[in-house]
Amino acid sequence: MTAPHSPSRRGVLAATALGGGGLAVSPAVAAPGERTEPAMTENQPSRPLPADEATSRALAAAKALLESFRAETDPDMLIERVPRQEEDPEFTYVWPLSQARAAVTELIAAVSGSRGEHDSGELDLAAADAALIRAQEHYWYPQGGTTGLPGYTAATDSAQGANGDFFYDDNDWIALLEIEQHLLTGADAGDLERAGTLLQLFRSGESTDPSLPCPGGIFWTQGDWNTCRNTVSTFPSAKVALRLHQITGEDQALEDALRWMDWGRDTLLDPEKGLFWDNIDLDGTVDKTFWTYNQGVPLGCEALAFEITGDHVHRERAAALADAVIAHYSPFVEDSAFDDQPIQFNAILLSNLLMAESILGGHIPGRKITQSYAQRLWENRRDPETDLINGSRETDEGTHLLDQAGFARTLALAAMPRAQWTHLN
Repeated sequence: MTAPHSPSRRGVLAATALGGGGLAVSPAVAAPGERTEPAMTENQPSRPLPADEATSRALAAAKALLESFRAETDPDMLIERVPRQEEDPEFTYVWPLSQARAAVTELIAAVSGSRGEHDSGELDLAAADAALIRAQEHYWYPQGGTTGLPGYTAATDSAQGANGDFFYDDNDWIALLEIEQHLLTGADAGDLERAGTLLQLFRSGESTDPSLPCPGGIFWTQGDWNTCRNTVSTFPSAKVALRLHQITGEDQALEDALRWMDWGRDTLLDPEKGLFWDNIDLDGTVDKTFWTYNQGVPLGCEALAFEITGDHVHRERAAALADAVIAHYSPFVEDSAFDDQPIQFNAILLSNLLMAESILGGHIPGRKITQSYAQRLWENRRDPETDLINGSRETDEGTHLLDQAGFARTLALAAMPRAQWTHLN
């Protein structure tokens, strides 16, 4: 049984990302290179922001998000953009909501882990967290999608309830967030059972047709219009499986994760740049766009796989990917390719860089990249009157929830103590 129909969750992203169009190619594998130090640039930040100031900035961005995007018809729910437009849905799609929840989850960790008691002012973070969890469940569709397994739909509204397509990556972000919250709170929060249920959904989305070019991989969505298997659906699913293996010891989860990672490297890794392309279509056409989140999650997977297995090939792959990110995006440089990427994509990369640095050490300059980017966003993209992000990538009118969530999440990550990085997803 499929969920009731709604418009597609997202439009086609603007073609300003560096990369290129689709081209039918043979799969390629990049061998891990020798390296001992990360590639660095001249424009790195000289010193980190004081912890109290970093936390205050993160609180301001989150407060602006929670107050400005609250839905009129349900105080738990968020809207897609501000100011609200006539054609907007009643509530935001689940993908922006998941990133808003990630920002609040990581801000709570940053505040609780900071030295001393940091005053969050009028912002009740525990209440905000509870409201976002309740909001998330409005998208839950227990009847199941096309594979018969339950999951989160793209949309919800007062009239229909959960509706729209099942996107595997939407469900990935939620599963990863449940695991992250479980780890950050010492098992006091986060729904591991739900994450395990979603892993079953991801398994059902794996392509099993041996006649396809590059057989394997996980489809992007269950929508009957979709014909692609994506980096963003395959690697986050692998990371969910890696984390659940770490926590539960399930051997099948590790086996699945490594298979999905191998497929992604064999099929979607550019052998020259060492970065991951976006997707492969059923006819073998590869979309060669380089999105930052498609680098972050594979990097995080390799770091976790090294931590779990001790196999140094995973360490080398993570290090090589970090070098490729720095070489291609110039993340320390203002107005670079990094700054041209969607903020929410960069926040996902930053989360994985910090997590990888906690495992691999200074070979992965996650802290420096995160703090440099957070500083640029605060100085160049923030409206000082509202603390909302300017120049929204996702909309020509006002500020989109995805942009504000990415902004708030970046600032929360920049304020987070090192001891908590290992729990990030």
